Amino acid sequence: MDNGIDIKEDFLTFHNQVKEKLGDSFSEQAVLFFERAVFEAHKNLEHSAIADAEYAIALAQYAKDDFPILYLIGFLCEVHIFTDKISKAKFYYNLGLQLLDKNSDDYDNDKASFDRLQDLMNGKDWKEKRDDNE
Repeated sequence: MDNGIDIKEDFLTFHNQVKEKLGDSFSEQAVLFFERAVFEAHKNLEHSAIADAEYAIALAQYAKDDFPILYLIGFLCEVHIFTDKISKAKFYYNLGLQLLDKNSDDYDNDKASFDRLQDLMNGKDWKEKRDDNE
């Protein structure tokens, strides 16, 4: 198949070629799975929501650079909080903090959203510690 992607290239070149040639398709698919995950979470299907959101993250690796990955990561943090998986929520929280862009116009709102997630985790953290001691 001649799509302008050389599978023999180094990882970074290959990755960039896929994003350039197929990134729009990956973006559309990632958005679709993210939207489905949000729908599932509203239907109290948190485990399905997590599976679809994590698949959206995998797709987003090859999506165009404007894919809103930060919101997907925030969503995964929140859904893990509500399923009492605080360790995993902290993983996504820390990942989100690393991706915050202080030069972004949305920085203050994004930071406030992650601060809210931190507050939620702090409220649930005691439960995880108690469960670990049982």
